[in-house]
Amino acid sequence: MVFKQIFRVAFVTLIWKQYKALIVSTFSLIAYLLLVGSVHSDYLIHSQLQKDISGSGMSFIYKWAAYTAGIVLYFGFHALRSSRPKKQDLAQKAKQANKTAKHDIEDPFAAIREKDTLRSRADFIEQQHK
Repeated sequence: MVFKQIFRVAFVTLIWKQYKALIVSTFSLIAYLLLVGSVHSDYLIHSQLQKDISGSGMSFIYKWAAYTAGIVLYFGFHALRSSRPKKQDLAQKAKQANKTAKHDIEDPFAAIREKDTLRSRADFIEQQHK
């Protein structure tokens, strides 16, 4: 029973870390669309109560323009997010650049690489006995 809860929490945490931006932006888009629809509905009710429905045609144009703008911003945000390199990729590239920089500056094996032949301890012992 405890492991089941731990697994659920770990799974939700993993999903949240992986898809946080997508989840938040999708909920924001849905809230935006509901808000625009609610404001438009309130405007139509208000104009009916005032018995002046001359602006209702333009209100539909504004409503659909606002819907379109919200959806375009949503997809534009995700298009820009996917085109940028991820933080993990940048961190890995930085680590690799650090390693090569350290390798070039302080290479403890540079002298060994420059030797023509490498000799082991056995070679030294054999040379002493000759």
